[in-house]
Amino acid sequence: MLNLTHCKAHGFEAILLKNSELAITIIPQLGAKVISIVSLKHNREWLAHDKQITLKPAKNNDFSEHDSGGWDECFPGISPQLYEHIPNKTHFSHDHGELWCQTWQITNTHISDEEIRLSLQAEVFDSTFTFIRTFTLKKHSKRLLVDYHVKNNTTHNLPFVWSAHPIFAIKPEMRILINNKHMEFKVDEGLSHFYNVNSVFINWSECSTKVPPLNKVMPYNSGFASKVFSKYLNTGTHKDQSIIVKLVDDKAQQSCGFEFSSTNISHLGLWFNYNGWSANEQLPPFVLGIEPCIGNSDSLHKAMASEEEGLIKSNAHKSWHMSFFVN
Repeated sequence: MLNLTHCKAHGFEAILLKNSELAITIIPQLGAKVISIVSLKHNREWLAHDKQITLKPAKNNDFSEHDSGGWDECFPGISPQLYEHIPNKTHFSHDHGELWCQTWQITNTHISDEEIRLSLQAEVFDSTFTFIRTFTLKKHSKRLLVDYHVKNNTTHNLPFVWSAHPIFAIKPEMRILINNKHMEFKVDEGLSHFYNVNSVFINWSECSTKVPPLNKVMPYNSGFASKVFSKYLNTGTHKDQSIIVKLVDDKAQQSCGFEFSSTNISHLGLWFNYNGWSANEQLPPFVLGIEPCIGNSDSLHKAMASEEEGLIKSNAHKSWHMSFFVN
């Protein structure tokens, strides 16, 4: 049975999308944060929620007070920096971008016997960009389809970085599977210091046989924190490929993950935080971020320097899509 219901969650107006397999809860007021994805067959919540942080509207655009888990969207950058790509205008892009810290508008709901669809919209930099995210849940499907559509409302070509930012609840020994074992990830400072690794890139196929064992969740209190980005995917063996990244709980025989095309989503980010880093004075969480993205860095400036940013031409649109699945 398909349902699209307006409800209350944590004191906020929320929207519940539900079929026989999945229940997804979204709060438009909190940056359209997805606060819950439950696999109904297993009664399992896949998204993390840090009980140390109360869900509340953004204050001074401080993401550390919002970093409770769930699924946010980051655009037009991830790290805070000036956005200086519109002549005679300068905007400041906050930590984790401009989408999480505003109320999104519901622009379309559709309910039929076969599917439910929900579209939400946000404006960025005084309507420089219009950002639309659409969820589609089909009858009896174990997949949530997510479509993105962004409009550049200016007469200038504008660069961006985008990242889905879902934070997953994890346990030690869970595995991270990627369907292309030759995918390479750039080594960041956290990974380099923790393992004393001098390589610039790490091949995913090495992760089960060599340090670091990134394909398996570490024990609690490991103290490891690292954010890695893949190389540009739509080239070589990855060109026009369906990328599948999966989080697997072997003991429970359950899994979840994303599938997307390298043709329109160019990179994959992974955020490992095994009680290793906290954005505030709270205890560091034990979580994993699986982040399909466009751009190879949190920093738009760095992505542009390596010519791996996204671009929307003047008065043009850009669209991409992916699916989240459970098994």
